[in-house]
Amino acid sequence: MNLLETVWFLISFLIITIILLVDPKSPLTGASTNRVLGLFSSPSAGQEFVYRLGALLISSFFIVTPILSLDR
Repeated sequence: MNLLETVWFLISFLIITIILLVDPKSPLTGASTNRVLGLFSSPSAGQEFVYRLGALLISSFFIVTPILSLDR
């Protein structure tokens, strides 16, 4: 197994882990007690970081996959 395959497996594992650990319906921090207004509040900084990290990992996965298939 070369380095590119190892990176691909690591990215795959991290994507699956983030998907399983993050609950998109979890209550937002700093949201008001009104449920309707809470739906329109923005995500916290921690949630925003996790969403951006997930997007970066998914983008990396879609870039590494064709490179890995061409490498064979």
